[in-house]
Amino acid sequence: FLLCLTCGAIWSATDPVAVVGLLKELGASPTLTVQIQGESLLNDGTSIVLYSVAYSMLKGKTYGVDSVIVELCRSVLGAVALGIVIGLIFNTWIHLAANRFEHSSALIQVSLTICCSYCSWMT
Repeated sequence: FLLCLTCGAIWSATDPVAVVGLLKELGASPTLTVQIQGESLLNDGTSIVLYSVAYSMLKGKTYGVDSVIVELCRSVLGAVALGIVIGLIFNTWIHLAANRFEHSSALIQVSLTICCSYCSWMT
């Protein structure tokens, strides 16, 4: 059962690429498209937490409903805090670079934005 729960947590993440492509093709409102993409991000985050809980249970750790909710809240709040910290650091860095190097500030800003996304993904 626990192995099935672990695999189900992996497979439960939905991919809205086909739906978003269809909505854009049909000319649906951008608000609806953004809402579907945001809901998909929420599903992805929930499936990551469920996978980590299911995998820990598979390794022998016991969980109750309250500890799963605490794990979910800890992951969400930790991700928000980490995003704010990394965003502030790179925002400051981009503004400093733009003020010093006006002739190539666009290239520096794009490079720092890519670095920011990789740094937030790796942590």
